[in-house]
Amino acid sequence: MSDNDTLYSPWGTVTPEFWDRPQPAQQAVPAARPQQPDASSRPGPAAAGSAEMPEAYREGILQVTSAFSSKDAQVLHAAVVEAERLDQAMTSEYGDQDLRTISVREMRGWLAHLTGQHETAARWYLHTVGLLSSVVGTSDERTRASAKRAVATWLAIADEPVAQRLAPDVLAMAEGVEGKESASAKAIRRRAYVEASA
Repeated sequence: MSDNDTLYSPWGTVTPEFWDRPQPAQQAVPAARPQQPDASSRPGPAAAGSAEMPEAYREGILQVTSAFSSKDAQVLHAAVVEAERLDQAMTSEYGDQDLRTISVREMRGWLAHLTGQHETAARWYLHTVGLLSSVVGTSDERTRASAKRAVATWLAIADEPVAQRLAPDVLAMAEGVEGKESASAKAIRRRAYVEASA
């Protein structure tokens, strides 16, 4: 695990307040949004989603999030299985573009990272950044945090040919969310260039 593990861990301990956040309407928003959102780009009360953590999924979500601090392979494996079940059930009930579903997919990415599957983790985060960009825009803090996790998990990939194959997608995502001159974009270019020229 790296120093970034703590900095970019998703959700942490899920509390009922997490589910109290408003959700946008289920219509796609163009990915190219202004970096500084104005009042008109934020969802109003009419666009709010479910006000509470779905009771049917509470136990499973808590099981998964409690495994984030575990080093026990069996606990982590059980959390991976549960997160997959939650993803399927919540996708079926809420759809792909619901923040609850997206959050479960972020948990799957974090679990992949915790179990050393950094390529899989980076791919999950590329996926969630795409969904969040279309739902809440690229300037939203959730999108930006997911983008940082995508970069952190990509940087953790030890297999250089795998990292190089994924580098263009990670760079395009980082530039689209944080900007071409962002620290993330520069870190990706630095690794991709140094390794490609070695």
